Amino acid sequence: MNKKTIITILFALIAIAGQAQVKCHIEGRFVDDKWGDEVVICKIGTDLRVNDAPELHHKAVNGHFECDIETDVPEMYEVIPYKQYVETSSYYYGWFLVENGKVRIEIYGDKAPKIESNGAEGRQHQGMDSVAGVRFRNEMESIDHELEESKEKYFKSEFLSLMQIAENLDRDSLPRAYVDSIEHVMDFYYDNERESYTDEGWKLFQRSNSLNRLDYPFRVAYYEQHPMLWAYYQVLQSIEMLKHASLYQDFDSSPHEQMVALYESKLCNLYKGHPVHEQITTALTALRFQPGKPYIDYNVRNNDGQLVPISSLIRGKVALIDLWASWCGPCRRHSKAMIPVYERYKDKGFTVIAIARERKREDMENAAKKDGYPWQSLLELNDKNDVWRKNGAGNGGGAMFLIDRDGTILSTSTDAEELEPLIKKALNIE
Repeated sequence: MNKKTIITILFALIAIAGQAQVKCHIEGRFVDDKWGDEVVICKIGTDLRVNDAPELHHKAVNGHFECDIETDVPEMYEVIPYKQYVETSSYYYGWFLVENGKVRIEIYGDKAPKIESNGAEGRQHQGMDSVAGVRFRNEMESIDHELEESKEKYFKSEFLSLMQIAENLDRDSLPRAYVDSIEHVMDFYYDNERESYTDEGWKLFQRSNSLNRLDYPFRVAYYEQHPMLWAYYQVLQSIEMLKHASLYQDFDSSPHEQMVALYESKLCNLYKGHPVHEQITTALTALRFQPGKPYIDYNVRNNDGQLVPISSLIRGKVALIDLWASWCGPCRRHSKAMIPVYERYKDKGFTVIAIARERKREDMENAAKKDGYPWQSLLELNDKNDVWRKNGAGNGGGAMFLIDRDGTILSTSTDAEELEPLIKKALNIE
């Protein structure tokens, strides 16, 4: 075999190795025209506020759209009606596994998309869903539809009025104090869920919750007997629910804990090498962030454009890691409240490492200038370094972590009044 032949074979092998292992064809249609003629199809967890891209958008022609997705391994994707995403504070989405085969999608104006797959796992998961549907999911969907269609009956008028204001809030042109006041009231409703509903609406919501509590144990038992990649993404969803458990009244964490336990006892040993394992490990690490535990290390891009470990920026100091975004009103409110605290202790060993999650540098710079932050902010552009995911912040605007000189987490609070005494104690200030 001559040298030319060997080189030709090598290039052929490289080409074969570079080909996607999974090829999935997507076909869909808009059943009605309520949400326009465009969908976004992306990996689950994609935040369009910072990771939007033209290739994610698909326009329908005469109500129909289609695309092909090629990946190295089967992965979970979601479809989102784009007009609904832009115009409302919530939107219907549908998950589907990108695997070898076809996926058919129907987009409705008043309920979640209907998705059917002829892939091996897709068919298996649809079989599970059909059993769950007969038992409880159909009634849950009926309740959700009823709540959506008769809002005036089931939600208090003052809450609906506030939602309308919040959905149309122009945060850049309105006075900051006015925006803050709206967001304060929204925070109240999120923290006190019962206050949003009428008595009749609350009964319906509670009924849906009771059905949901049956849904998860059923899925845990099914996944234990029939392991599939869908289960791993359900684990990620459970971790997300556990992370926000404190936001819900009477939250039952046991089904989600069972899902995590199933992963740690059995599922972690399957699908070796799949990237979802790293996602789950990272999410579990962040879930267990609490005072007394060591903070993690990860790379950030400094103001010189170099990737550096976060540990190198906080070593030997009492530091507040402030994850924020120009588009996150509560984040900016919490950051502004820290300014006087920073000024009091910046010369005594305290520092703030702010990191902004943005699509454009100018957005960060304009917001920082407007709010008057005395510290510099690093930039997490388009989630390139996965800083939010590694900190368990998901697709939220931000979070705060107060870190002691030795790298121990002192607090995960975002309240300046709560943080200041801890900062003083860590600095040995009486």
